[in-house]
Amino acid sequence: MTEASRVADRPELTSDERAYYALNARAWPIFAPLYDFVVAPFRRIRPEVVSLAGVSPSSRVLDVATGTGAQAYAFAERAGTVVGVDLCEAMLRIATRKRRAENLTYRQGDATALPFPDASFDVACISFALHEMPRSIRERALAEMVRVTVLDGTIAIVDYAPPRDAVERAIGRFVRLYEGQRYVDFVQSDLGAFLRSAGIDIREERRFLRGVVRAVVGVRTRAQAP
Repeated sequence: MTEASRVADRPELTSDERAYYALNARAWPIFAPLYDFVVAPFRRIRPEVVSLAGVSPSSRVLDVATGTGAQAYAFAERAGTVVGVDLCEAMLRIATRKRRAENLTYRQGDATALPFPDASFDVACISFALHEMPRSIRERALAEMVRVTVLDGTIAIVDYAPPRDAVERAIGRFVRLYEGQRYVDFVQSDLGAFLRSAGIDIREERRFLRGVVRAVVGVRTRAQAP
């Protein structure tokens, strides 16, 4: 049984949450070998996210839902220490095999229960994962990122952006074909209000790839997540 399957069996989960974890357990081990090909258009964004996050050689960085480690590796080129965490063991096997650096390690773990003490990192980032989550899972994952980040530390969110014009709406309709209804729910949500309610003061937002993707970077401003 995979870790995602074990999480899906937790009795306190709602049916929607259980379905999310069950799908992860079934789909991600199959999809893992194809992941780098699918997300290849996002490759050039990775170093820009590192710059936006203000990473320095002394920074301790956490990359949540790291997948095959592309963003974690980009952080490792500039940070002091980097940890990539993901629920899918198949993804982490690929990340470990192809993304090696002395200051980069990987851990298996659930984004809603990160296996780290409070205030362990200066920077926490999550890329292209929140849009796949039910809102309740999204809220808990973000609260965990806040918990493990130091006060006044940086939190970066990289994901799909709401469309602003006809071209972006057309691209969004294509994205919806493979991302599904949760993508729609995510891009229609108020991400800014969501982050502020978690105790994150938004510092900068930047769009990429014809505006379809955005990076939102903020600072943890509350001593305790809600």
